[in-house]
Amino acid sequence: MVVLRITGPAGMAGMRVIQGNQGPQVSKEAVAEADLVVIQRDFPRFWRDYKHIISLAREKGKPVIYDLDDLLVEIPHGHSHRGDYAGEILTMLYAIIDADLVTASSSNLVAYLSELNPNVKLIDNYLNDHLWVIRPPENRDEKNSKVSIGFMGGQTHRADLEYIKRSLLNVNDKFSDQVIYKFWGTQPPEELLSLPTTQWNPINQEDYAQFASFFSEQDCDILIAPLIDNAFNRAKSGLKFLEYSVLGAAGVYSNLPPYERMVVQGKNGFLADNLDDWETYLSTLIDNPSLRIQIASAAQQMVQQEWLLSSNYYQFMDIYQAALEEERKLLGNGQSKENLKSIISHSEEYQSDLEDRLYSVDNQLKEILDSRSWRYLKKIQNLRLKFIPKR
Repeated sequence: MVVLRITGPAGMAGMRVIQGNQGPQVSKEAVAEADLVVIQRDFPRFWRDYKHIISLAREKGKPVIYDLDDLLVEIPHGHSHRGDYAGEILTMLYAIIDADLVTASSSNLVAYLSELNPNVKLIDNYLNDHLWVIRPPENRDEKNSKVSIGFMGGQTHRADLEYIKRSLLNVNDKFSDQVIYKFWGTQPPEELLSLPTTQWNPINQEDYAQFASFFSEQDCDILIAPLIDNAFNRAKSGLKFLEYSVLGAAGVYSNLPPYERMVVQGKNGFLADNLDDWETYLSTLIDNPSLRIQIASAAQQMVQQEWLLSSNYYQFMDIYQAALEEERKLLGNGQSKENLKSIISHSEEYQSDLEDRLYSVDNQLKEILDSRSWRYLKKIQNLRLKFIPKR
């Protein structure tokens, strides 16, 4: 997300971005050279390096901005990356509390983070029109008698696809000779993957510019964006609406906050409340080629008028400039904030100590299990068991 939320907007605003780290390796010179320090997502998991950056920034009087585009401290059960972040929640909470300014990509995310830090600002995700090529909608029925229904997303969306699997299967049964499914990224549920007309491209492009170039060239008639209703998904941005609109395809989206502010029902997309809605709206679009073109055109018009980065990059610049101009001060409720930070810090140290001790015990146990004495003891135990009376 660094291209989407940092380097892309900064480039348009004429701001220079200095990369301050390679993985956990921190550059002291980069912190000293910068006017402000931006930390993203789960970097605080590199706890010692994160603390080192904070110390350098405070020493040099640099404002610290923490940027989040997902509610990583509330990852739901069943999420494919829950295990990756479960042990890092304390570090991210600390970073939220400690930052001079927190920036977030949705109103729901801002509301959540404001409970931890009173200085949270909304910076929406916009379509970087220097990377994406917007293609006008076209009636592809003349080229292909089948209507294509597509989904694009990473492994984190497997549960969302499972959620609407039955609706997609019902649509396939209803329009078996008219529909094909296209999936980019995450593997679709087996029942969908096994359909003879399903296409799956397991693209895993981490470079956002290359991904934008690739996806801009894809063809699809209808694109879907299902989301399970939970706090994590409600805090997402509507980025997928922007990226889908590039292709000139009509979209069906879950009726949740990320899309409610962008989609006008039946005008530039459809908002589905339940599985019946998904089946109904997909069927409607399959049966009405002209409606697909109309909806896709309206979606593109909205994106071009309101959601291009080239027209909105100043929001980033204004917020960063305000952070530079404001003299650093202690935010929140004074000592209570410091107490909470102290608790989290001590918890991290305690967790680190436990991990070190567990590692030591694990090594000792391995030595015991690999020893000759243990093997003899096991043999003796097996012999004793043979002589124990039944029952």
